Amino acid sequence: MGLARKRIDDEQWKLVEDSLYDRARPGGPATRNFIVFSLLSSAIASMGLLLNSAPAVIGAMLLGPFITSLLAIAGALIHGWGRRLANAGAMLAIGIAMSMLSSFIVGKVFAPRLADAQLPSQLLALTKPGLLDLGIALLAGLAAGYATLRTEAAGALSGVAVSVTLEPPLAAMGLFLASRDGDAFRQAGLAFVTNLGALVLGATVALAWFGFADRSKRGTRTQAGIGIAIWVALVIAVTVPLAVYSQRVIRNTAFEVQVGQSVRDWDPSVHIVTLDAQVAKGGATVHLEITGPRKPEPAWRLAEILSDKRGSRVSVSVSFTLTSEDEALSTR
Repeated sequence: MGLARKRIDDEQWKLVEDSLYDRARPGGPATRNFIVFSLLSSAIASMGLLLNSAPAVIGAMLLGPFITSLLAIAGALIHGWGRRLANAGAMLAIGIAMSMLSSFIVGKVFAPRLADAQLPSQLLALTKPGLLDLGIALLAGLAAGYATLRTEAAGALSGVAVSVTLEPPLAAMGLFLASRDGDAFRQAGLAFVTNLGALVLGATVALAWFGFADRSKRGTRTQAGIGIAIWVALVIAVTVPLAVYSQRVIRNTAFEVQVGQSVRDWDPSVHIVTLDAQVAKGGATVHLEITGPRKPEPAWRLAEILSDKRGSRVSVSVSFTLTSEDEALSTR
């Protein structure tokens, strides 16, 4: 009842085993479909990210084929199945390569140059992973593991695919690789590793708790324990940069709000087009792109306002575009 631990019968256990490991091996009956859906889902995700289209990205998530390989990795970790773990890992590597190839081609064709200031919001979000992303992926892995063992909950797997998936970060990595944006590529890679590690860890816990570990032999438990411990260590290792980056994002976001308010005090006539505000140990930097009907106030005044509010040194650079209006009324 509830979340109480419940054994699954032999027939259900065998069904889960066959459904996972027949499809999660290179050269198996599902390999062709796996490659095709890896290519297509990544292409759709890439175009959806460039268009900032949530429906397109969600469609790519539902097409993505990775969930079976991730669950197979989780099950292999539980039982210490080295060969099956290698097969599932190989399938995952094939999918990653195909997805990045597909998104790289889309990037070269449609977006060979991506500027941070012009990134669509959904693509920009993938360059800012945080601890909340890890939490979502962990819970989604728990849901995936539970739904795999409970036939009455199998319909929830489509929801799991939407809540956390590998396709968007992989698509972002390919796009940033095509545009040679190394910093954004690394941040999207961190988002990918976060989803991968936390999802597998969550699925491992759920599969083990809800019955898939019941047939583990004593000789494999040590191997399984070592494998799971290594995976946990990897997730913890990812958590450290995520925590640091999350704190940095929170500080910078708060500073951006402060800058926006200060700009209105500095010169109410201007309109902010883009704003990049970064907080560092030695002070802070602000890069502004603004428009207005007249030349704005000197930038040093904005720097002084911000410096007084923060109590530290602030460097400000401003790019200004003059806007003008010309109205006319016909004589007829």
